[in-house]
Amino acid sequence: MSQLFFYDSPILPAGFSFPKHYLELAQGDDIPDLEPWGFLFLNMPGSLNYYGAMLQKYPDNPLIPFAIINDKSGFYNGGYVVLACFDGNDKSGDPKVYFHDYSNPKRVDWADRYFLPNFSEWLRVAGEESARYKAERAEED
Repeated sequence: MSQLFFYDSPILPAGFSFPKHYLELAQGDDIPDLEPWGFLFLNMPGSLNYYGAMLQKYPDNPLIPFAIINDKSGFYNGGYVVLACFDGNDKSGDPKVYFHDYSNPKRVDWADRYFLPNFSEWLRVAGEESARYKAERAEED
């Protein structure tokens, strides 16, 4: 396995820490196949690119991308990138998960922005989404 990338702490918001469940999953021997989602800890250049983009787009609400959908076939989300991001302002050690959808370029009101309560819930939802995606792809083939 290639080296895992979790950003350097100096570029993360002060007081932010990754969820324990996320780190255990990343450092374990069996990273789940959640296609169309992929984990950014496997991709240092992509991680830094998307983190920089989120810092520019939301300077007061830092989002720390940890997973990506980049389905170039267009089957999912018309081929637009979707990011799952930790709330960088959440210092609890179990941060909320927000989404950034590149198919929707307008700014979203933070009070109305969709989120999941934590990584464990995101993992459950991503697993269900992956199963639907794979089933729909199989029907297309």
